[in-house]
Amino acid sequence: MLPRPPRIFEADDVLSGRVSLDGYPFNLIYLVISFAAYHADTRIHPSDLPRVDVLLSAAELLETRGWQVVSVDSGGKLVCLRRVSR
Repeated sequence: MLPRPPRIFEADDVLSGRVSLDGYPFNLIYLVISFAAYHADTRIHPSDLPRVDVLLSAAELLETRGWQVVSVDSGGKLVCLRRVSR
């Protein structure tokens, strides 16, 4: 049996094209500003604001590709999205 694909992706990887979710098999994913920042602290610090912009930009990009934002959690460092069309 093959390992399951990840459900958590860094926003910068989506924006840069390192991650493509076009053939992704599941309907729910998380985007994070970075794995290190997400695990370190759930509060937004002023230094996080540029990365939060990257996170929201990645979510907006995915919304043009059939995904919809479900929620924003952990002080704005994590976005849950679901696929609404294939």
